[in-house]
Amino acid sequence: MEEQKVQSSQQEKKGLEEKKKRNKNKSSKASLLFLHLFQHTFFAAAAALTVMVLLGTCVVIKTKDGSEIYNISHDNIMTDIDNVSFEDSNMFNRMLGNSASDIICYGAIRAQMETDGEFDPKKKIDVTAFDERYYGVSSEYITADYYLNDLIKWAQAGFQYDTVSLTPKEEIAFLGQQSIFRVVDLDGYSGGTVSYLNSDLNSTTREIPSVSSNQLISDDFNNDSYRTTSNLLNNRYSSAEGKNIEEYVSTWAEYSTLCNHVVNAAKDLEINYKEYLSYKEYYASENTNVVYFIRRNVGGDIQVFTNMNTNDITLSGLSKSLKARCSRYIYYDPLNMQYDTNTNVGEDAIRYVLNGYEYAYPEDTQIMVGIDTSYPHKDAFYQGKTEFGKYAPYVVQYLAGAVFCLFMYFVFLVSLTLKEGRAGRKENGEAVMQLYWQDRIYTEVMLAAAVLTGVGLFFGTSSLVSRMWRFVDQNVVIAVSGILALLFSLLFSFFYYSFVRRIKAGMLWKDSLFRKLGMTVKSLIFYAYNHSTSILRVWMPFGIVILVNAGVTAFMLWKFGNSALLAILVILILFDGAVGYLLYRSSLARQEILEGIQLIREGNLEHKVKEEGMYGEDLILAKAVNRIGDSVKEAVETSMKDERLKADLITNVSHDIKTPLTSIINYVDLIKRENVQDVKVREYIEVLDVKSQRLKQLTDDLVEASKISSGNIVLHWEKINLVELINQTIGEFSEKFENKALYPVLQTPKGSVYIMADSRRIWRVIENLFNNIVKYALEGTRVYIDITIMEDKETTAQVLLSIKNISAQPLRVNPKELTERFIRGDESRTTEGSGLGLSIAKNLTEAQNGKFEILMDGDLFKVNMYFPLLKE
Repeated sequence: MEEQKVQSSQQEKKGLEEKKKRNKNKSSKASLLFLHLFQHTFFAAAAALTVMVLLGTCVVIKTKDGSEIYNISHDNIMTDIDNVSFEDSNMFNRMLGNSASDIICYGAIRAQMETDGEFDPKKKIDVTAFDERYYGVSSEYITADYYLNDLIKWAQAGFQYDTVSLTPKEEIAFLGQQSIFRVVDLDGYSGGTVSYLNSDLNSTTREIPSVSSNQLISDDFNNDSYRTTSNLLNNRYSSAEGKNIEEYVSTWAEYSTLCNHVVNAAKDLEINYKEYLSYKEYYASENTNVVYFIRRNVGGDIQVFTNMNTNDITLSGLSKSLKARCSRYIYYDPLNMQYDTNTNVGEDAIRYVLNGYEYAYPEDTQIMVGIDTSYPHKDAFYQGKTEFGKYAPYVVQYLAGAVFCLFMYFVFLVSLTLKEGRAGRKENGEAVMQLYWQDRIYTEVMLAAAVLTGVGLFFGTSSLVSRMWRFVDQNVVIAVSGILALLFSLLFSFFYYSFVRRIKAGMLWKDSLFRKLGMTVKSLIFYAYNHSTSILRVWMPFGIVILVNAGVTAFMLWKFGNSALLAILVILILFDGAVGYLLYRSSLARQEILEGIQLIREGNLEHKVKEEGMYGEDLILAKAVNRIGDSVKEAVETSMKDERLKADLITNVSHDIKTPLTSIINYVDLIKRENVQDVKVREYIEVLDVKSQRLKQLTDDLVEASKISSGNIVLHWEKINLVELINQTIGEFSEKFENKALYPVLQTPKGSVYIMADSRRIWRVIENLFNNIVKYALEGTRVYIDITIMEDKETTAQVLLSIKNISAQPLRVNPKELTERFIRGDESRTTEGSGLGLSIAKNLTEAQNGKFEILMDGDLFKVNMYFPLLKE
């Protein structure tokens, strides 16, 4: 009885201990769950408070061109915001500056659209002067006047061209007999060009007889078989004089130029008409608090554009009327060098905007823009005034709260990093690591998923919040920001703590794809090494026999031409193949027997050599050595599999070198982001970064050189504009050239020069040559790049691309040696080159049917490349 009681007591005690362990495990899991909950909560709170800070200091104002964000506090955050008026704020001055810019643009468009302050559809437009308004025209030029309404409707309907074939007689009949020139009176004006504005000055017309038409009156005049093809613009509308375009010109060149002026002027006017309607509504006196006038003198004609209802268009009257309504204003008079304002908008800003519209504003122009600060209309300034008063008074407190929440988040992050992975139980005195399903996914796959998820969520969240900020209530924006931050924190924890558990359990490298691939490569290398004797002893002699037999048979077939020799050739090939196969099988069997003997000698008595397929002495030896053969079949299958994989080893090993190098580069990049404070450590990291990048470039060059030399590249032929390619390359290397004080000088034929090449490969050639220049050229010198077309009646036309520079170091190397691998002109090898650039460039050039040569004369280094010219 006592023994039973003792056993019962021990069982109860054991049960209580197990129950305590289970409760402890549950308690540990619950505590981890609460820690995670607090961590996510603090992160979401930090995000919400940060958004509250942004919302409390910025407002969204609806302008003519859409919503625009303005900072309320800006430089006033350290002052008492209640003592700063809206009209004295940077926000107001920025809005006023934007409005002044709009008014200047609007004034230029009104000058195009209106007569006496009203839209004039019958306003005559000088198409040549309008199209060339930014550049000016000479005092005599060919043009035509069209009605404004006709040009706008013409652009809206589209321009149509008819392709016709004309005889010389029809050409003369179509074109005018004389060119009509417009002559502008420039008396009292300096300069020899006429702007669009000055085309409204006094002008006359002058007709010049057509020279080209007279030249057409020759032997071909009555020859109807002689025709030329021309594109004629369909005259949907006539000019203000009722004429078509061809009636103003007498040559095809003049016709084409005038057509272009008509088309360009119509398209620009259509765009400006849409802007005109938008400006007119936005800055109408009943819709805006902006008050303005623009007064300009065009050839003695005073023109005024304003939204004030006043009949007094004198400068003093306009200015007095505007100041009476507006407490904030800008006045600019460039003729009298006057600039008056009671705002912070600078004169340079107004002058900068006016420079873009010089054609519309002569020197005798006065511009005044003011704001009615009583804000009778609900426009952008009214909204700005209202929103300015909503500046959050607790921004500093919100910011402090966000910093505190973020600090607590990192505290919990560190705490959970230390606790994560422990199951709360021990075996043999050590804590057992608890792993989950996501911890068994390959490390690289998990890392890629983490990066893609993080990047996608970050950009998606940023885009969503920025859009909501403009159109959704602020409280909704704050709530959505908190929810998205919570989601981001959950996903981050999912990936981050998985890596923490892997590191603690020692599974980060064990579950790596790189490790698995490395083990596979290692086994392949050992297999090839162990079977090298059989490969050299059998297949090399067999290959020699095949080549000799094939050569002899081919020679006899060519020499005698007997059809029987073809049958002999087939028989010899089959026989040699059978012999080679038997020799290989015999050698493999002998090697297997020797391996079996070695294993038996070492004590592995269960090993058995496969007897199937063996004959003669091989079978006798196998039977003598073997008594157990259950594992022979598996060994042979493994051997054959390794033989198949060995064929791909040479190709794959070069790519496998990149695997650890990529990890080094990535981890160096991660270390750089850790904000290391130690200067010496930062220097070490920088050296690691530079050297790893250089090693990566060298590896890429090695792989590229290997592919090219083996012919293992696929070219995608396409039509390449060599001139455009060189210009793009010079643009991309401009910064490197500037750093080395190198000045490219490009000389090309007029127009485009086309060749057939692979765009990626030809780019690599030019990139290598430009990199070679950056590394080895003497600083402060010119780099000459010439493209020449070489045409010869006896040979195919070619394109010569020549690149010349002065070397910084003496050139003591044979030019032919420079295109060999690992040969560098810098014998001291102090530069960052690999010695492969010119070799790759030459091989790629020759692969694309080109010729590559290097010439040297003293310190002059010159590369010539020849390609067949592709004619258009």
